[in-house]
Amino acid sequence: MRYHFNFFKKPIPRRSFLKGMLGVFAVSGAGVGHGYASTWKSNIRLERVEVTIRNLPPAFRGFTIGLLSDLHSSPIVSKDHLQSAAELLMTARPDMIALTGDFIGHTFRFPGEPYHEFEPRYVANIVDAFSGLKAPHGIYGVLGNHDFWSGPEAVLTLEKEFAQGFGVKWLRNRNVKVERGSEAIVLAGVDDYWQDSCSPGDALKGSPEDAVRILLSHNPEVNEILYDWQRIDLILSGHTHGGQIKLPFIGAPFQAGVRKRKYMEGLARDGHRQTYVTRGVGHLVVPIRLLCPPEVTLITLV
Repeated sequence: MRYHFNFFKKPIPRRSFLKGMLGVFAVSGAGVGHGYASTWKSNIRLERVEVTIRNLPPAFRGFTIGLLSDLHSSPIVSKDHLQSAAELLMTARPDMIALTGDFIGHTFRFPGEPYHEFEPRYVANIVDAFSGLKAPHGIYGVLGNHDFWSGPEAVLTLEKEFAQGFGVKWLRNRNVKVERGSEAIVLAGVDDYWQDSCSPGDALKGSPEDAVRILLSHNPEVNEILYDWQRIDLILSGHTHGGQIKLPFIGAPFQAGVRKRKYMEGLARDGHRQTYVTRGVGHLVVPIRLLCPPEVTLITLV
């Protein structure tokens, strides 16, 4: 028997799902004290990551991208926590900022539940917390599965409030040229991989084939639907929370929405293409992180 959840491209084996969920909740109960402490704002880590990109234009050597993902603004992720993440990122003074989805939503969605309940105050919390975000080359965003699962009103609210509140430019299956002096790279973005609207082809349309291309995708498994001709140098993602809860010597008992563990966190490689997966800022279902602290990231292109 398999669970055919409509938010997965392929069915998840029942045994794997139950094993993962039992592991998560067992560890949640056993490690609640330490795990809850790991969600405190003082434990957010700034991860500095260098990514080597061949044929990088000289003007972009040392170019920095601040990455924020998986905020999950909700009853279990406070505005103070989000503000601390934003302030920590701003200490690194990134050249550009990328936001890769799951801004709201804090529960699982099961079959028969088309949308989460949407509460606009949690969008307002993000706008307030991120009011100090700025970068000389702009702030860009894509949406995650929980944003779409919160319903059309939530999507429209996120798009409007983020644009007005702190200048986010949305990359919903489209791309922009980022210029530095006389040189440029391409920044593209897709709707969430679990949405029918996800279209890497549209996202890359019109971009020069020989340009350095960076793709924002909430779910790193967008790699599974890319063709060889859709050449991308770097994908920036979140979605997994790094597992959120890890066991010593074993790691995360639940694969957190991805089928390949190489996409759980950190830098992965698929031939020429690289993907960086952040652990994210917030947490899902329970306010616990165990051996997996929240993260903001500074990507440096070299």
